[in-house]
Amino acid sequence: MFAVVIAVFAWLNFQRMQENRITGLPGGDVLPPLKQTSPPAADGGNLMRAAAADVEQVVVNIDTVMRPVSIPDFGFLGSRYALPEGAGSGVVIRPDGFIVTNNHVVDNAQQIEVTFPNGDKVRGEIWGRDPAYDLAVVKVARSGLPAARLGDSSKIRVGDQVIAVGNALGLGTTVTSGIVSALERAVEGSEKSKGLAKAIQTDAAINRGNSGGALALLNGDIIGINTAILSTGPNGGNIGIGFAIPANVVRDIASQLIKNRKIERPAVAWVGLRYAPNSADIATALKQRYQIDYPSVTDGVIVMDVVSGAPAERAGVKVFDNILQLDGKGVNGEDGFRKAITAHKPGDRVKFVIYRPGLGKKITLDVRLSAAPEPVEEEEQEERAPRRSLPFPF
Repeated sequence: MFAVVIAVFAWLNFQRMQENRITGLPGGDVLPPLKQTSPPAADGGNLMRAAAADVEQVVVNIDTVMRPVSIPDFGFLGSRYALPEGAGSGVVIRPDGFIVTNNHVVDNAQQIEVTFPNGDKVRGEIWGRDPAYDLAVVKVARSGLPAARLGDSSKIRVGDQVIAVGNALGLGTTVTSGIVSALERAVEGSEKSKGLAKAIQTDAAINRGNSGGALALLNGDIIGINTAILSTGPNGGNIGIGFAIPANVVRDIASQLIKNRKIERPAVAWVGLRYAPNSADIATALKQRYQIDYPSVTDGVIVMDVVSGAPAERAGVKVFDNILQLDGKGVNGEDGFRKAITAHKPGDRVKFVIYRPGLGKKITLDVRLSAAPEPVEEEEQEERAPRRSLPFPF
C-alpha cells in the first residue's frame, strides 16, 4: 500500500513539472513574432462585433487578495487586520497558461484567482514581475488556451479604431470602443512606470478594473495593455483619456519574464538629486522665503535636495544651486536633465556649470556618476506639486 501511495505522489509531481515546463518556439523565442499589423479595411461587415468576440476569448478577469494590512481600531485602542481585495484584467499570451497583466494588479497579492470567459476559475501564481514597466506575468495550470495575437504597435496611427476589453469596475468582461488619440505620449505623473513613457492614448472608456486588459484593433490584433487613465476627480472616473503600454514593449518584457522570471538590466547612472524646473513661480517663492536671487528664471533646474553620500554631494553640489549646463550643453528643464544623466554609464565623469546664489557667480563642478541604488531615489522624484490625478484603473 505504501508503494502505491509513493507512486501516486510521484505521478502528481511529474504532472506539475510538466505544467510548469517552458517550451520554446523555433529560434528560441517563447512568444510568437509580432503580427505585421495594419488597420482592417472597411468591408461593410460588423468589424467591431467580430473584433470583440475575438478579443474577449483571450482576456481574463484577475481577482486578488492582498497581504494583511493593519487598521487602527479606536474602539479598542489597538489595531485589527484586513485583507484588501482587488479586481483587474489580464491577457492570455501563450496557450500553456501564461497571462500578461499590470504589475500593480498583482503586486503584494497573496492569492490570485483567474476567471476565464467561460466562467472557469483557477488559481494563478506570479511567474515574474517588472515594476519598472508595470508589467507582470501570471501562470495558470492550463493548456490549449486561445492566445492573443500581439500586433506591431509601431504600425498603428492616430485615428485607428480600437476596442478596450477588460474587467471594468469588477463587473466582468466589458468592451468599449474609440480611436487611437495619440502615440508616444509621455504620461505625466507616471514616474513609476517606464512602460508609459511612450504610451498609446485612447478615448475608449477605461475604468478601474481595466488594468491589464487589451487595447485592440478591429482585426483583433492586440496593440496595447491598458494601464492608466487621466482623471480630474479624486475617484479616477473616466473622462475619455486612457493610456496603454504598447504591444512591442509588452512582448519584449513578457518574453524575458517567461524565460527568466525576472528582468536583468544594465546599471543606470545616478547623481542623487531632487530638483525642480527653474521657473518664475519657484524663483519668486525662494526669493520671498530665503532671499535668493537668480539671474534667470527660465534656465536649467534648481536643486531642492541632495541625497547624502550621493555623487552630487561628493562633488559639492548644494541645495538651491541652479544647474545650467551639463558637459557644455544647456539643461532643458527637469526632463532634459534626467535624460542627460541617464544617457551616461555609472563611472562616467560629467561637468556641471552651476549658478550658486550664495556666491553670486557661476562655478564648474566635476561629478563622477555611480550606479543607481535600489530602490532608486533618483532625479525622477521631482519636487513639484501634482497638477492633476493620474490613477491606475485598478
